[in-house]
Amino acid sequence: MKTKSFNPDISLPRTLLRPILFVSACLLAACPLSAKERKVRILLYAVTKPAAMTLTPGQGNVFVNDRILRTPVLIEAKASRVGIRGFGAPVKSIRVDMLGKGVWLEGDTSPKRLYRGILEITAEKGRLKILNTIPLEEYIASVVSAEAGDLSQTEAFKAQAVAARTYTLKHINNHAKNGYNMCDSTHCQLFTGFAAVKPIAQTAVDFTRDEVVTYHGDLAATFYHSICGGRTEAMIYVWPFEHKPYLISIMDGPANKPYCSIAPGFNWKTRISLKTLTGIARSQNWILPGEEIRRMAILDHGVSKRAVTLEFSTGSRRVKVSATNFYHGIGRRAGWNAVRSTLFQLYSGKDDIIMEGKGNGHGVGMCQWGAEGMARLGFKYRDILLHYYPGTEVSPRE
Repeated sequence: MKTKSFNPDISLPRTLLRPILFVSACLLAACPLSAKERKVRILLYAVTKPAAMTLTPGQGNVFVNDRILRTPVLIEAKASRVGIRGFGAPVKSIRVDMLGKGVWLEGDTSPKRLYRGILEITAEKGRLKILNTIPLEEYIASVVSAEAGDLSQTEAFKAQAVAARTYTLKHINNHAKNGYNMCDSTHCQLFTGFAAVKPIAQTAVDFTRDEVVTYHGDLAATFYHSICGGRTEAMIYVWPFEHKPYLISIMDGPANKPYCSIAPGFNWKTRISLKTLTGIARSQNWILPGEEIRRMAILDHGVSKRAVTLEFSTGSRRVKVSATNFYHGIGRRAGWNAVRSTLFQLYSGKDDIIMEGKGNGHGVGMCQWGAEGMARLGFKYRDILLHYYPGTEVSPRE
């Protein structure tokens, strides 16, 4: 973190703070949450794991522990403790309560984002652990804006809102052992705060408030992805999870013109040298340090014709790798546009391989650009959800 000069103004005495907190509580009471509303705790900056962040108050009152914050401060991890530069010794934790617009967080390698609700900041091994607690529906509005930002149709946004809400509630305890519900990366759902919440996303969330997708009365596992490439994939060919009758391979409209064919990047092509592929394979422990890849082949396919198992041939042996692991391994090392899906044909050359593919993402569940295409043809959000999750129902959660 670059060294900056801070003169933090967070010195309001505790006795003067009480009337402010009382008034704030009254303001919150004037706009109570619905009886069904619940809150979600999100791990922020799950990927960058910053050691220091600048916290800047937005419009409205911001409280750091028991004091009001008026100026930017630098929050730093100090081993297992956290401190505010220029303001006392590091402590075990810092709590930030926000009323109004919220606070901005930014760091050298972490993007500037606006957050609301409550922040709980601790430190682990010299890195900040920042947890943000907010109402579920506010979280969904931000997720929909980030996950479906390229779409334009209201009904597609409504479908995304219901899918994202259901996904959140279905997986609400995935990270419970770590003290939070969801992370802010695409490992869970992309959450980028509140600076860029789209009006169309907010409208969709408000319109579908509390609605979820269920299967025989239970929350459905509403996985979704960007572009299916013409046909979604059955989940069992992508992840080693228990079969779900509603997560099967679905034709995305007419074979000659899929709903998602309107998407930019529907078709893609990538060339990777065997030298580069060898380096990636070694880094992912697919092959041994001294081995080199001489050939790559697809061993089997799923219902949608996506690759399921790949085989690397080295000078001494053949190694099998799941296509899903290959997709993620290449994405982490070469960027997510290198291999956009596992729906590809493979051509091997002397010194490289060429992949010609369709789609973007894992291919399971709702195709976001397919939802956009369906909405442009007049389909409503319930029609879209029932198309991609056959046999399910859309109804208010109990």
